[in-house]
Amino acid sequence: MLTIPAHVHWGRCSGSVAVLNLRTGQWQMFSGVGAHIWDVIALRGSTAGLAEEIAAPADVPTTRASVGTYVTTLIELGLLTEAVGQPRKKRWWQR
Repeated sequence: MLTIPAHVHWGRCSGSVAVLNLRTGQWQMFSGVGAHIWDVIALRGSTAGLAEEIAAPADVPTTRASVGTYVTTLIELGLLTEAVGQPRKKRWWQR
């Protein structure tokens, strides 16, 4: 399961996703497929079936490896964590 750590704040703006890592003070802006991947992880906590979901409407050969590489980069940036067996906590704006 993938989760967004408490030190990461994000929001949608103009079809993109703005992400702030409070530990580093760095902003990231995701658009297009990157924003879609972020939204799916935030909603589901998983990338299961995501490569096929992206590839079908766009008619592009997106592979699980490319989605996996993107997710690995997000983990290395500290924007996602892999939580094994831990339930996802709802943030104050999701209650």
